[in-house]
Amino acid sequence: MCELLALNFKLPSQARFSFHGFRHRGKSNPDGWGFAYYDTNKELRLVKEHRPEAGESELAGCVERCMRKGSVFVSHVRRISKGAVAYCDTHPFYRITVEPANKRYREWVMAHNGTLTGNYRKDLKIGKYKPLGRTDSEFAFCHILYEMSLNIFPEGTEFYGWLHNLLDEINVYGHFNCIMSNGDELFCYFDRDGYNGLSHVHRKAPFPHIQLKDEDLQVNLADEKDEAQRGYVIATRPLTIGEKWESFKPGELKVFKNGDMIWSGK
Repeated sequence: MCELLALNFKLPSQARFSFHGFRHRGKSNPDGWGFAYYDTNKELRLVKEHRPEAGESELAGCVERCMRKGSVFVSHVRRISKGAVAYCDTHPFYRITVEPANKRYREWVMAHNGTLTGNYRKDLKIGKYKPLGRTDSEFAFCHILYEMSLNIFPEGTEFYGWLHNLLDEINVYGHFNCIMSNGDELFCYFDRDGYNGLSHVHRKAPFPHIQLKDEDLQVNLADEKDEAQRGYVIATRPLTIGEKWESFKPGELKVFKNGDMIWSGK
């Protein structure tokens, strides 16, 4: 079982507390970890390893201590069901695209939890987007980017609805929890059969006193956060005690931007 973590905030922030708690979940997901975020210049920073597990990794500890501020964060801890562990199969995956409408470059990241089966490699087209590794996850990512390259959309709800339909179509081939970002928006999709769980919490003033679920570490968010700060933390399983986590609905896509949930569709 793999697990996902994502954050989106209005003001530049650091995800140290959330990533610290999330690293503990590497104990049951020891086959790779990755952490990606877009800094205040919206430049992507991506670090990942296939060994050791996140909780024991010196590199993960360095990322926790030294990460810069950003507004969008995506992380993943991995457990494989078969085959060998490899760096090229470690999430999140990364690609640069050029939007057809305005020729703007985008840096995309994607992490997936679940397993695709059947004829998905035959049915889902990837065009020029060739996977570097062997996973169904990266193959699905390449398919999404290929379909994006064939379509021109204005920004906003028309694109969100189109992407939701595309993720639904991929979900037909198995379990599919997916988190993606282009540095502006954060896209979080929950499997149509409710596989493995996906929840979010809305953090805004007045901030509570909270504790990590996987460690006896507490923090008073009011001492850590600007009162104008707000945003969302999304995780496979709730990370904290002391704040209200809400579950996604099966088959639901939620879009977050600048600390707000701007679109939801099922």
